[in-house]
Amino acid sequence: MKIKSARTVIAILVMAWHLAGLPHRAYSLTANEENTIRVYETVAPSVVNITTSACDPEFFFCSIPAESGSGSGIILEEEGIIVTNHHVVARAESIQVTLSDGRQKKGQLVASSVEDDMAILRIDPKGSPLKAIVLGDSEQIEVGEKVMAIGNPFGLGQTLSTGVVSMTGRSIRNGGIVLRDLIQISAAINPGNSGGALVNSKGELVGMNTAILSPTGANVGIGFAIPVNRIKTVAPGLMNQWGRWVGWILAGLLVYWIFRRVYRVR
Repeated sequence: MKIKSARTVIAILVMAWHLAGLPHRAYSLTANEENTIRVYETVAPSVVNITTSACDPEFFFCSIPAESGSGSGIILEEEGIIVTNHHVVARAESIQVTLSDGRQKKGQLVASSVEDDMAILRIDPKGSPLKAIVLGDSEQIEVGEKVMAIGNPFGLGQTLSTGVVSMTGRSIRNGGIVLRDLIQISAAINPGNSGGALVNSKGELVGMNTAILSPTGANVGIGFAIPVNRIKTVAPGLMNQWGRWVGWILAGLLVYWIFRRVYRVR
């Protein structure tokens, strides 16, 4: 009887010890799940939701927006520089940016490139620095590598989907423009994900979600992202429009000087 009583006491003590630790998880997460959660918590503050409105050109003063759209964006600089797709903000009369903490800011279009399907927006953080995303290297990604897409599908902001790199170097035609050297992914991409972040297991940006291949208009497991290395190449020129104009002016002056020299020789 004493042995049974001792076992009972021990069982009660063990149960009490477990209950004292409530709330506790009934199961443990896998290493892959823990990585996904950690990456999402790190990257989500660097991804924004974008809402646009456009006016009907047949009406004056734009008193009533004719249509609206939604997309995503990625914070490149703490001062309020955001990159997104050109098609997200094309024809937009007004742009509203919603941060991960719920703050809403008016977005200003700095510049846009149709050929690269890329646009730069600027918002005023008003003394509260934003969290810029960490840029990775898209040349280093491999087929089969785990990737995570964060964006604003169907207006449901801060949504995460996971998948793998299905292939690299893809070219697709999107709205009359041929986008080359894209990353093909299996992570779910839907309308509104455009302009969102594609990150690796380190939380580094490897691409910007851009398009899907689907007969229904919704995700069927074939999505495409612009490589981050192209963002590194194109974005600085879009942010520095004055530098681009200076380049064209200098080129024009050079042509004029050559023309004058040739003309004088004759």
